[in-house]
Amino acid sequence: MEAGVTTFLVFALIAAVFGGGSLLANRMLGAKRRQSYLQLTTYECGEEAEGEAQIDFPTQHYTFAIVFVAVDVLGFVLALWGLTFRSVNSGWYPVFIATAFTGLAIAGIYYALSGEKRWVV
Repeated sequence: MEAGVTTFLVFALIAAVFGGGSLLANRMLGAKRRQSYLQLTTYECGEEAEGEAQIDFPTQHYTFAIVFVAVDVLGFVLALWGLTFRSVNSGWYPVFIATAFTGLAIAGIYYALSGEKRWVV
């Protein structure tokens, strides 16, 4: 076997032994499990559940979080693209690809935000 494969297998074996040993030590040395009827309820803290569990949960925050990640990925890809093609003098083709990619990403972001009727900022 190659040195890289051997190193990986040794590392995987050490990780498996450490994980299994940690679980075994926790079972043997850890606190005993206590069962209570309250643990079978909705809230383990002892509070009685009341009211309807299904509420209208606002999803605008998640939309903006996804847009934020999309813009970050766009910047990361364009930065790597710029580092790759900064020394290559290959004409208009790389610029066209970057412009098309940026346009497609901005169109996707606009489509994601156009569904939001109420913007949360």
